[in-house]
Amino acid sequence: MKDRVFTRLVLILTICAGLFLQACAGSGSGSGENSSTGDSGMGDAPCTECGERGEIKLKISKEKFYREWNEAAYGRLDSTAMVGVLPTLKVTAGRPETCRMCHSYSADALDFDLAHVEDSLFVAAFPKMRRELLLPGMRLPESDSLYMDSLSIALLQSEFADGKKLEDFTPWQERDGVEQKLTRQLPDKFRNLLNELASRYELRYVSMPVRLDVYMDPDLGSSGGYTWKILWSLWDARYGELVFLIYSEFTAETTSRVAPEKEWAAPFAARLWKMFSTDLKKIENR
Repeated sequence: MKDRVFTRLVLILTICAGLFLQACAGSGSGSGENSSTGDSGMGDAPCTECGERGEIKLKISKEKFYREWNEAAYGRLDSTAMVGVLPTLKVTAGRPETCRMCHSYSADALDFDLAHVEDSLFVAAFPKMRRELLLPGMRLPESDSLYMDSLSIALLQSEFADGKKLEDFTPWQERDGVEQKLTRQLPDKFRNLLNELASRYELRYVSMPVRLDVYMDPDLGSSGGYTWKILWSLWDARYGELVFLIYSEFTAETTSRVAPEKEWAAPFAARLWKMFSTDLKKIENR
């Protein structure tokens, strides 16, 4: 996790510097928006290895989706409270040995790309909510690096749904298409981890991308594609309970000549926004 945290900090500084230079040069680039079907159009940067410049267009297929929420926790959501933002606890970035479109692809790049999506959606859904990155050197002192490493491991290994570890995708894959309100009683050890985190950094909520598995496949679509699997969650750390979680799995394949060499989380944005934007009082368990 230390390497990913350091890389995320470097990426933040690099992007800020790039934006500054771009502004000084008076140039800009646009990006497309996700459609209601989950396809995405994204602006492509110059790249001699990725074919022609232009929009990355994706077709989404083989999709699985699950979400659940704690009605009581969601009902008392404080939109002005402090939320701590954890980096993804476990990232797997799979790729073939030879992959022409994978030059910018890595676990660190996936985590940073996902964080950008999260930040945009939180701002749109809860503009008054204060967000703090739980990264050593930012919200956290550097001396807390070991604590955060051990916390990530402990959270992943915590018992959760069906007696399985939090990092286990199985319970969610078996509930494809289910949307339900559900109150889960956390084991004391798991609840104490959340309570300690809230107390230590004066937080109310914690956004927690638990696990992200992505595999790049150059043979998909016109110019390659990838498979995506994620468990994403929001917790009321003070009360030690889940607010909501979603599991999202899909295959994204290109319908354009531009390879998916960035913004891999763009199709997931629409799926996460579905959780943020739905009036849960108006839907029944299904």
